[in-house]
Amino acid sequence: MKLSIVVPVWNRADRVRRTLDSIAASVHRGFELLIVDNGSTDDSFAVCERWAWEHRDDGFPIRVLTELQHGASAARNRGLLECRTEYIYFFDSDDLFSNDFVAKVFPVLNGDIDIACVPVRQEVNNHTKQRTFRACSDAHVHVLNSMLCTISMVLRTDYLRRIGGWNESLTTWDDWELGVRVLLGKPRLLWLKDTAFHQVLVHEESQTGSSFSATLEPILAAMQAAKKDINAVNGVKDHERRRLRKALYLRSQIMSGKLAHEGNMKGRSQFRDFAKECVSHPGVWLGGWGEFLAWYTARGGRGAWRIALGLVR
Repeated sequence: MKLSIVVPVWNRADRVRRTLDSIAASVHRGFELLIVDNGSTDDSFAVCERWAWEHRDDGFPIRVLTELQHGASAARNRGLLECRTEYIYFFDSDDLFSNDFVAKVFPVLNGDIDIACVPVRQEVNNHTKQRTFRACSDAHVHVLNSMLCTISMVLRTDYLRRIGGWNESLTTWDDWELGVRVLLGKPRLLWLKDTAFHQVLVHEESQTGSSFSATLEPILAAMQAAKKDINAVNGVKDHERRRLRKALYLRSQIMSGKLAHEGNMKGRSQFRDFAKECVSHPGVWLGGWGEFLAWYTARGGRGAWRIALGLVR
């Protein structure tokens, strides 16, 4: 057995069976499924246990675990603790799994790579599209583009443990922060970029919320954690740290514009203040571009990260 799939579950009794059914439909069975109930107050645990019993002869091991410390990251870390395979993959309990995913990924999991990355599909308002990504290993690109998300990363278990697992203090953008640490660790990385997998279903109960204002504080906490990561991780060259701080500065300016676009001027000020923490003296050139990106985004401009990417050298 080479791969474990970890599914954290919290109050998804009405959705989780469909997700688990999509995993069970995989054409390749060379994985173990770890379902981690996160102290659900509905019937999720019973639904998962019943599903596991019904699928006990489907050709792959299934374990249903419990993690009472609340938070998806705590549940994922419980899966990481229990994992007995060389590679680990995390999947959300309200999305749909591509039946060819394991078959396509399995051949590259040969111990020579630390992370296999894939593009994913996302459905919003019944419209499906591929999430924007850049197939590269540069952490500053991820800071701006969020190319690594929970279900885009198959990780070597020992590598994830070495960089500290999931940050349990974060409740949103936790995969973005993990992606920063993953890339700061200089992994042996492979992109399988020819096919987009899965169906990420964005709905009103999704963790990211319906607006940036709704998750302002958790997002800011994730960005603050990433700032600490950038400053603390060993082996990062000085010019790389400067580039990462510039990227975080511009990402914060873009966020200030998004909050202004939503009419949240207090949130706008919070992100502008955080931008100053990232680069206290940005200079006329970088500071001017930062102000422009905030202005552009506040007026509904899209794709500001692409402009920012060209500014971080």
